[in-house]
Amino acid sequence: MSVNPRDPGGDTPLSGSTGIGGDGSGTLFGGIFRDLARLFRVFRRGWETEEGLGHPPRVAVVLGAQVLPGGRASRVLEARVRHAARLYSEGEVDLLIVTGGTGEHPPSEAEVMMRILRRGGVPEEVVVLEDQASSTWVSARLVAEIARRRGIEAVRVVTDPLHCVRTIEAFGEAGLKAVAEPVYGSPMWRGRISRRGQLARESVAVVWYRTRHGVGSRSRALN
Repeated sequence: MSVNPRDPGGDTPLSGSTGIGGDGSGTLFGGIFRDLARLFRVFRRGWETEEGLGHPPRVAVVLGAQVLPGGRASRVLEARVRHAARLYSEGEVDLLIVTGGTGEHPPSEAEVMMRILRRGGVPEEVVVLEDQASSTWVSARLVAEIARRRGIEAVRVVTDPLHCVRTIEAFGEAGLKAVAEPVYGSPMWRGRISRRGQLARESVAVVWYRTRHGVGSRSRALN
């Protein structure tokens, strides 16, 4: 996602997370190591060898990305939504949750995604709109609230393959089980330079947000 750089989850550390030093330092560095190791595995091989839930959830959460001037979807956002629409049309999911607030250019990322889904023939009644989130971590918290109200226990997270790593951790911290639904058609994955750039950004984000705020809390500038 891409709005003004800020850290909406930064005032209160997440449950179970600790900063550098103190009794939790081993857990902190262990978490950083695991996340970085998974990032590099995904970078080399994709998600095929990574562990997930035994039965893919019937609910997909689509993470927002940049909205361009005039309310146009960026190529990254378009790829994520098209992937989600395909999941629905092929009968793999029953419900789609689109999440993302308003960035530099209105409308909200969620509204743009809803518009694309409608054009793609996805019924409005199977789409839940969450249009307030300002980061991946805030998306995780707000979607977890929606899931609790609806009795949803697990979701697929639809986003770029490398972003899936941090997204799954954020949703887990918010109390919602998540499995990766990587969008290999995303420009961020298909381009060699773009993929390397995203690996660098996600590596920095993993270290920064685990040490500063715990899993998930993040600036949209890094998405």
